[in-house]
Amino acid sequence: MRHISDEKSAVIVPLTRGQIFTLKELADTYMACYQGGDRQQATRLAYFVTHLGTKAAHEIDGDDIQDVLDALQRRGRVHNRGGASREAITLVETHKPLKPASVNRYRTTIQALLTWGRKRRLMPKGWMNPVTDTERLPEDNVRTRYLNEAEYLRLLKASKASYWKKLHVLIKLAVTTGARRGTLMGLRWADVDIEGLRAFAERTKNGEPFVLVLQDDVAKELKSLRGASAADELIFCGRNPFKPMNFEKAYHNAMANAGIEGACFHTLRHTHASWLAKQGAPLLAIADSLGHKSLEMTKRYAHLCVDSRAAMLSRVFAAAA
Repeated sequence: MRHISDEKSAVIVPLTRGQIFTLKELADTYMACYQGGDRQQATRLAYFVTHLGTKAAHEIDGDDIQDVLDALQRRGRVHNRGGASREAITLVETHKPLKPASVNRYRTTIQALLTWGRKRRLMPKGWMNPVTDTERLPEDNVRTRYLNEAEYLRLLKASKASYWKKLHVLIKLAVTTGARRGTLMGLRWADVDIEGLRAFAERTKNGEPFVLVLQDDVAKELKSLRGASAADELIFCGRNPFKPMNFEKAYHNAMANAGIEGACFHTLRHTHASWLAKQGAPLLAIADSLGHKSLEMTKRYAHLCVDSRAAMLSRVFAAAA
């Protein structure tokens, strides 16, 4: 019996429908039932368990998965000095980057685990696999996917026709602020200063407070949406004002109607950063806008800064010639 637990004698307790269980518990049960021939399956799952193991499996969202995949890329390749036959695995960093295909295998592994849980009716009704809201890396070195202006306008038009009337405002906020999905879905009316064009996200993924800057048109649309909503109600809720809307179906319908392929909700965050880079914003400013703690994750947009940097250098040194 294979499982993720570090304890050799750990007992795997069967999971039941309606039970709240952690990702680690789901992974242990999955590996106990695993009949596949992929020897690295348990190792890849263990990486996700290290980061998300104590979190309720059904509460894990696309941001959580993307954060782990990003951390995986930053970590790079590792070498197991312990050897395949050792009980104690000793992983040593090689300081070599992981190939996109390797990162994608990690993504496929966590997707398979969560899909397994859904097929066995272990997840709540209406639950959707959060991995679908993350990006599969292109394996031919194509640049990070982001929307161009025409795609963005088509998406806004399609989202305004959605059955969920708040969708187009959510999309505008995602593109103009660069905020993560989890940050946006956790916003309450009390967090928004419409007149001051600010929104205050108290809890971000890196644990620090963050201020979102609102554009005039977005602030006006938020004001029209509020109505009689109480201050402690979520902005992007469904029928339950204290529960985030499950908008995956509405979003994917809008994407399809707009004729956009190869993009997920996280692509909107990339769009924000990419547009800033193309307009000449320095990487430090882009990192600040995204809430990155370091420039490492922001460097993926560096290639978009080349044209604006070339224009700047031309202005500076042409004048000195």
